[in-house]
Amino acid sequence: MGDATPGSRMNLTARPTPLMRGLWVGLLALLLLYLGGSPTWSQTHRNLSNADLQGQDFSGQDLRGSSFVSANLHGVDLHGANLAGAALTKADLSEANLAGVDLSHSLLDLANLTGANLQGANLTGAITARAVWQGADITGADFSEAYVDRAAQRQLCERARGSHPVTGVETRESLGCP
Repeated sequence: MGDATPGSRMNLTARPTPLMRGLWVGLLALLLLYLGGSPTWSQTHRNLSNADLQGQDFSGQDLRGSSFVSANLHGVDLHGANLAGAALTKADLSEANLAGVDLSHSLLDLANLTGANLQGANLTGAITARAVWQGADITGADFSEAYVDRAAQRQLCERARGSHPVTGVETRESLGCP
């Protein structure tokens, strides 16, 4: 973006820098949190931000709207849990079992999903800006209307296969893979 000095014009058609895109994603995330994130926000929420929950079992639990910001969830079992509208910004979900988890409208920006099992996960409308997906199993996951940055999209498209067991949406289609 250009400098605004007297007598100069700002270039409003320039492509946004990664910093500006990050600021927009952050502002959107704050707006979603302010507005409630999802219709389920007020129903079930716990603040587990910065908690060390490594290896714990939360399978099948209703954790809608909960905050896990910067939490250590390495190796956690969350299969079948409801995390709709949850804030998982900067969370370490490496090696976590997220099979069949509802992560719709959740914030997974800067999350570490290295080696996580996301088979059949619902990520509809999730924000996953700059998340790490190295070795994550996304078979049958639904990313419809989710924000996935281009680098991650390319990486995920290389191994995307299957369709979501509930929505029936093909993983490749939901990611917008070529």
